[in-house]
Amino acid sequence: MSDNEIISAKEKEQIKFAFENAMDLLKTQKARGERIELSILKGDTPTFMEYPLAKKPQDLQGADAAILGIPFEGLTIQTPMIMAPPTCGRPPQGSVYWRMGADQGTDMIRKYSIYYSINHNRGYFPEIDKDLVFEDHIRVVDYGDVPYTPDDIEGNLERAEEKVADIVAAGAVPIILGGDHTVPTPTLRAILKPRTKKIGLIVFDSHMDLSHEPKNWASTEWSQVLELGKISPENFVCVGIRGVRNSIFERNVARELGHRVITIDEVKECGIKDVMNEAIKLATNGTDGIYFSLDIDVMDPSQVMSQKAPEFWGLTMDEMFHALRRITREKIIGCDINEYTPDYDLNGMGAQFCARVAAEFLGGIALRKRDGK
Repeated sequence: MSDNEIISAKEKEQIKFAFENAMDLLKTQKARGERIELSILKGDTPTFMEYPLAKKPQDLQGADAAILGIPFEGLTIQTPMIMAPPTCGRPPQGSVYWRMGADQGTDMIRKYSIYYSINHNRGYFPEIDKDLVFEDHIRVVDYGDVPYTPDDIEGNLERAEEKVADIVAAGAVPIILGGDHTVPTPTLRAILKPRTKKIGLIVFDSHMDLSHEPKNWASTEWSQVLELGKISPENFVCVGIRGVRNSIFERNVARELGHRVITIDEVKECGIKDVMNEAIKLATNGTDGIYFSLDIDVMDPSQVMSQKAPEFWGLTMDEMFHALRRITREKIIGCDINEYTPDYDLNGMGAQFCARVAAEFLGGIALRKRDGK
């Protein structure tokens, strides 16, 4: 050992061997080779994480998960008392309360998913699992976007249900990029229709979304989903509820349903670990799988700014990703990430956040498949 070295010869040899052995292993392992052509969905929008594009239902066969964009936006709230239909045009520049644009979010999420491209390392996230590589265990495809026409609300939702049904029929898990919080309605209609057992539902949101009228906007989805008759209130959990935009009507409905509503103060006081223990226990009690819905306004807007209905005192990144690590280890039968709005994003960080959430679900599916669960 020279005067300038403070590690042993054995350690030096270990370091040298690590790099040489890694190079030798590549001779028999699949890994990134030459640069390849982008997987393009349309224009300059890549497929999600550059996974293969499924152009027709037959292309879904053999997939474990499929990404689907539902670029839907129904009614939006113009003032505390007035709603605007999707044909009303866009809010003027600088509008404070009337905010829209969730229908334009799917392209941006895909663009920022390039940070997690499978062409980097075939889906190796060492923080998810030090040995797991997505491509070794799961096949994922991008099924594109559901065609959206602002003046055809019912038609949009029917087309969305049909596309999700294609994914379900192929035996894959639908991972939905929204769109506003209406997107769980067609998604769960398609998922629940063939099922003979009830499921659990975990929702992360700052709003209870228990309005009943008018139909097909981002606050009546749970009334329509519960009417399908395959989710018991005891298996329905809402996490992160806060703010004055939760109406007295919704409070009354929640009391009658008796489902678990966990406010943001409970999260802060009890800690996200205990909250997730309770949420998962409730959602898995007598059920066959969990559906997860994430309205990004559950996040504190200082951390995820691209929200239509921002409300301070929200979840932190640490809390959210701890929650995701827990829930993605369960049997997930579908999930959606909604309300991302590019107009209010900063440097694409909101889009990248949404992409990373979807990647976490892919990681959970890969882990469960690897471990035979």
